[in-house]
Amino acid sequence: MSKDKLTDAIGEIKDEYIKDAEDFSAEAGSRTAKAPFCRRMICGVAAAAACLCLVILGIYMIPRIGKGTDAGTQTWSRSMTAADYFKNAGKKEETVSSSADLVMGPSALTVLMNDRRAEFEAEGIIPTIADHPEQSFSASYNGDGSLYKVVFMWMRRGESIAEYSDLTLIAAPKELHEISDVIFIRVDDAGNELPPYVTETVRDGVRILGEGAENENKTLTWQTDKGWYQICGSFKDSYESMVGMLDWFWEHPFDRERFSEPPEGSVIFSTRVEYPDAFASCIPDLAALGYTAESEKVNMGILTDASFPAYLREESGNPSPIWFEGVYTRGDTRIRWTADTGADADAWAECIGRVREITEEKLTNALSDKNHVNIFFNTPCMVTLTLESGSAADAWEIIQSMK
Repeated sequence: MSKDKLTDAIGEIKDEYIKDAEDFSAEAGSRTAKAPFCRRMICGVAAAAACLCLVILGIYMIPRIGKGTDAGTQTWSRSMTAADYFKNAGKKEETVSSSADLVMGPSALTVLMNDRRAEFEAEGIIPTIADHPEQSFSASYNGDGSLYKVVFMWMRRGESIAEYSDLTLIAAPKELHEISDVIFIRVDDAGNELPPYVTETVRDGVRILGEGAENENKTLTWQTDKGWYQICGSFKDSYESMVGMLDWFWEHPFDRERFSEPPEGSVIFSTRVEYPDAFASCIPDLAALGYTAESEKVNMGILTDASFPAYLREESGNPSPIWFEGVYTRGDTRIRWTADTGADADAWAECIGRVREITEEKLTNALSDKNHVNIFFNTPCMVTLTLESGSAADAWEIIQSMK
């Protein structure tokens, strides 16, 4: 699959977005005033890809609930074997992989928790897995400070590949629709892409989707009123180890609220008065258009983790902008302007382009069935323009002012 097709398939990210973001980072890197922000953005992508160690064999294509090849639903029983959760796996097909550059990570801030394993085990938040001595634990947050996801990865390395293991639990408030930087695709003998094999099991009224086969990466995914969960196993992890972890969390439901807020000291919740340069190139001069600011909030993230390479740690401990929200009024018109350094596949799906690409017709059409649009900026960040009251003409005036 070509890079063009790949980026379209996983998030409709245009190559020029990637190039512009890279060019902006290179240009900004030469200007001291903007260097911390650019480095923070690089760290954000590095944290998503490297610190979680999910790209060793390729980040899993996260299955959406209800998608894939389904040969009927089975009801859980105590007599079920671990392999039954994956019984639709079928024969192993040839696998091809491709790589795509990440323009920006899906979340704004990732906090590592590798030093808290014993604490979490003692509190019964996670199981004790003694034969997996290494770990990569993290919590990722959106720019507004809300939880994006929690990841617990238990790792085992040995002298031979037979000892290799990566067992992972991902917990999130809602189903994740992420853009992978490495994806794996099943193809038939003619090279045609095949849908994933999915086995659906209903257990205690909850649908569990099993995907993967022996000697392949595997996932078990389920969703409840408490959130969205996924267990991932590497190509060397057995069905039994996957289902064993599922059984443990079934008996000990994961307490996601424990991680609902960023750790103290990792985010500064402030205002634009305190940080006037935050997202300066992404915010229009609304005062010049006659708008009055009701509020202008800025969140600053602080990177302090020593595991980052030295060249990414120059600004460790210094705040960098991760989120902005301004509410503005002019007569009966009220708009909300939000900038975020994280964007998942859903955010990209609603992106209508960069400012210079937006026409009045495109903007009007986009606002015909909803009150908001997403706009990409090269810093990089994703801006959401929400028209709480007013017309598409008001929104177009703002976009024109930034061209």
